[in-house]
Amino acid sequence: MAKVTWPSAVSLGLVAVLAGAWLVPGCGGSAKRTVQPPDGSAGEAGADSTGSGGKGGASHAGNGGSAATAATGEGGAGESGEGGVAGEGGESAAAGAGAGIGVGGAGAMLPDLDAGSDCVAPTDTTLLSPTVAGLPTAGLALWLRADRGVYLSGDQHVCAWVDQSGADRVFVPANQFTRPLWEGAGLGGKAAVHVDGVGHHVATGGVLDIPPTSGRTLIAVERLVNTSARCGAIQQGQSGTPGTYLMMEANTYQGVPDHESVYLTNNDYSTPLATSTLPRVHTYTLKTLMPGLDVLPNIDYRVNGTSLSLVRNNAGLGNGTIEDISGMNYTAIGSDCSDFYIAEAIVYSRALTVAESASIEAALEARYGIQP
Repeated sequence: MAKVTWPSAVSLGLVAVLAGAWLVPGCGGSAKRTVQPPDGSAGEAGADSTGSGGKGGASHAGNGGSAATAATGEGGAGESGEGGVAGEGGESAAAGAGAGIGVGGAGAMLPDLDAGSDCVAPTDTTLLSPTVAGLPTAGLALWLRADRGVYLSGDQHVCAWVDQSGADRVFVPANQFTRPLWEGAGLGGKAAVHVDGVGHHVATGGVLDIPPTSGRTLIAVERLVNTSARCGAIQQGQSGTPGTYLMMEANTYQGVPDHESVYLTNNDYSTPLATSTLPRVHTYTLKTLMPGLDVLPNIDYRVNGTSLSLVRNNAGLGNGTIEDISGMNYTAIGSDCSDFYIAEAIVYSRALTVAESASIEAALEARYGIQP
């Protein structure tokens, strides 16, 4: 009942990463951080092209797992904190054992990256202000916005996407052949990343320094083109496992076809809301990830500001309880998606309150012209 499929990385990424040799070719000298592609092998989420795969739909690969060991290097502006949150104008702080991840101070800049010899760095390298954008700073672990931090090839494909949280996280495609497309007016007249094929997602190693039992909130501004295929806007998971994943996902495994859904550790839940090609703001809140607790009382899924009812699909490996996620080792944007746009991906290392979620949703809806 597994999730991701990254077959394109097998022939290039897996061999090279294991050899420790595949760093993207340099274009700016040795002082720049080089970025590595996420490694990945096929997932167990469905029938492969030979018809010999697992349990899901035809768009998914056969047995195996999925991985994103994309180490992007150390360094950058952030330093480890003990859960403290940096204020505006202060230093950035990566989440430690406490409250969450801080954000970059005023004038904070993107890390100096070498994203490839055919890739151009963004013109404006100043980090955005979450406060100005209507985002709480406490616990902000990831903030990808398609109009900032995107390294592009000459044909407008994404070489690297750097987040605005101040933690210097870098998301990259599996290789130069699976780069998603950047479009300046892809969603609501604003910039968006177009994941235009299965495997054309971006990913980074690790789970954003969020402790395994901690709650978290995932927010995505997205627009489906293919409304009938599975599509995980934001996903965290453990490569090589049958179901150790969490995500907001359209058309989840064995769920109600053509409906919005969510997934948590072998448990998939459908909502009454049909998928749509209209832009939407999705908010998936997990209050805790303590193993053994019931899933339903501890998750909430909102679309365009409305909390949706959730019905578990019983044909999977789960039993309705939260399972151990301590082995999760990657975070991906657009996993399994065959055709969709994403303008923003935001993750908090804590469960946001309803009031906080509503405030963020209102700000995003206003920015992208989305009707609540």
